Amino acid sequence: MAALKDDWRKLTSQGRALLLFMAMLVALTVVMMFDDVIFYLLFEHLWGRQVSWLDRLGVGVVLTILNFSLALLMIKALKEKPQTGAEGMIGKRGVVTRVAAPEIWVKVHGELWRAEAKEPLNVGEKIIVQKITGLILSVERLEETISNGEHS
Repeated sequence: MAALKDDWRKLTSQGRALLLFMAMLVALTVVMMFDDVIFYLLFEHLWGRQVSWLDRLGVGVVLTILNFSLALLMIKALKEKPQTGAEGMIGKRGVVTRVAAPEIWVKVHGELWRAEAKEPLNVGEKIIVQKITGLILSVERLEETISNGEHS
C-alpha cells in the first residue's frame, strides 16, 4: 500500500488530473448507459418481432458513442469558469437606447446601463463594452463590417 502512495505522489499534477478526468469520463459513461439498458428492456420485442443480436449490438454501439460524447461535453462545461461581474461585461455588445447629455444609456445583455463614450453616440447605434468603472460602462461604437468590406 505504501508503494502505491509513493507512486501516486510521483505523478505530476497533470498526470493526476488526466487520471481523474478519465475516471470521471468512464463513470459518466457507465451511469448514462443505465438508461440504455432500460431502453433495451422496454423495446426488446419491437413491433411484435424479436430484435436480432446484430441490431441490439448496433444500437448499443451508437448509444455508447452518444453517451461518451455527452460525457465529454458535460466535463467541458464543468471545467469552464463562468464569466460574471465586471470581467464578464468586457467585450459584450449592446445598443444605445437613450442619449440625454451628459448621460448615455445602453442596453447590454438585456439590461440597461449608464455609459460613457469618447465619441458622440446616437440612439440605435451598436456599441461594444471596453471597460467598466463602478456601474458605468465605457463603450465604443461598434464598427460592423458590411458584405463589400467597408465599415459602417
